[in-house]
Amino acid sequence: MPRAPSAPPPVLDEEALVHQFPGIDRRALGAFYTPAPLVERTLALALAHAGDGPLAVVDPACGAGAFLSAAARARPEAHLAGLELSPDVARACQARLPLVDIQQGDALRGGLEPLLSRVPSTHRELWLGNPPYNGTSALLKDRAAYERLRALLPLSLPPGTSLRDDFAFFLLLAAHRLASRPGVLAFITPTSLLDAFLYAPLRATLLRTLCLREVVELGPGAFVGTQVRTCITVWTSPPEPRVPALYTPFTAMGPARAQTFVPEAPEWRLQPTPAEATELDARWRAEGEPLTTLVPVSLPGVKTRFDELLVDEDASRLLARLEDFARTPLEELAAFARAWNIPESLLPKLRALKEGPAFTVEAACVRPFFRYAGARHRGQVPAEARAFCYLDRRLIPRGDHRLRGPWDPHRGEVKLLFNVRELPLSAALLEEEGCVHDHRHARFAPLFVPQRLRDEGLGLTRIVRSTEELGPLVPNLSPRGLAWAERCGGPLAAFQALVRFLNGPEVQGCWAPVHGASRVVPVPLDRT
Repeated sequence: MPRAPSAPPPVLDEEALVHQFPGIDRRALGAFYTPAPLVERTLALALAHAGDGPLAVVDPACGAGAFLSAAARARPEAHLAGLELSPDVARACQARLPLVDIQQGDALRGGLEPLLSRVPSTHRELWLGNPPYNGTSALLKDRAAYERLRALLPLSLPPGTSLRDDFAFFLLLAAHRLASRPGVLAFITPTSLLDAFLYAPLRATLLRTLCLREVVELGPGAFVGTQVRTCITVWTSPPEPRVPALYTPFTAMGPARAQTFVPEAPEWRLQPTPAEATELDARWRAEGEPLTTLVPVSLPGVKTRFDELLVDEDASRLLARLEDFARTPLEELAAFARAWNIPESLLPKLRALKEGPAFTVEAACVRPFFRYAGARHRGQVPAEARAFCYLDRRLIPRGDHRLRGPWDPHRGEVKLLFNVRELPLSAALLEEEGCVHDHRHARFAPLFVPQRLRDEGLGLTRIVRSTEELGPLVPNLSPRGLAWAERCGGPLAAFQALVRFLNGPEVQGCWAPVHGASRVVPVPLDRT
């Protein structure tokens, strides 16, 4: 049904309106509303592919209606439809845009179906918006909803990963819809969509389902209150011809030069790959081994999930706190928490620990603890990162393999610390016995490990009962790595060379910006 003539809606800046809704936890919901100039830029990119025929504009997370308002001004004849999770925001959006079909609901839990049922089947659809992104979606705790959306991704995910962010689910919903009807998709998302190893299967699915038309990197700070790097991607429905996509990089120095590119397997990066990075990667692969092959045994660090109780800069204070906890009756835990400045919100964890097996404190469990912080600790772990932890295997999270079996990987005096698949890449050498903290995507590799673990893998820790069964300590290097270490001056010199290489200009300036989020760096053993 055609809409009644009316004055065009005013320019709407959602970021300016958000303060009308103080009850919204924006960080928890990933709701950072879109500034008007960014709305206009995204809409212009999308309309370039929308054609002149009947158009329906769909915003599945419409907020205060900035995208729909802009679309109404640009294409006043279009059918406009928006879905918003917050009832208060949905009502405000409807009041501002009375001729737009605004519904309140959750797009990730079936809320889109009623909205889409009213979109005219003869219209080309334009999916537009800034879907929420919050790092870890609440959907992960809703198994049924997650499985429904996961089914839209037919490819396997990297081991140990899941689709973690809401924007990925919104992309899958839009792609599924546009796979069977003509349309355009233009979303603002984090740049992790472009090259993060986690989203390689998502990129492959989108590229098989839709036609990529344009990528615009926006850089950090496009949204008030966050420094997350963002981008705009524009896609069209098949069977339009697949042509090279246009890529415009972010630059703070003025207009950027756009270039065309074609995504390629296996990573399907949505950015051009510089020739020098490709050549460097190929040469290093031919000359050496991936870091995790060269150093066979590496592990994630310790995560107690109760650092407020079990970690302290002062060993004596840590022991005193735990002894006090051990003798405190259950009904007096609130007073204990106040006395030791433990937040009241953590009382349920204190009670759960108290209600479990008898908690007895052993001074031998107090261990040195190093908070490795990735790029901030490039080269070496500084003195201020040193603390102490109470390491009782009963307090390590269930299902964790870090301290399974008789071997304790934290006992070694030399460890290579390095982060994987997250930029910026970095490495450090810890030459002091102590436990390593579980920094995001980081691993640590002891200099010496039991021979059978090096040769047969960490699975042995589940079936052996004594360290003697694991064999003598040997350098934690592959056969090629051992030969390389002899040329370097020994295993320690080899680990030091690895730190220099990983922090060096070729890795940091050329290889890592292209490949560092999706694969493990190959180490050229002839040159390091």
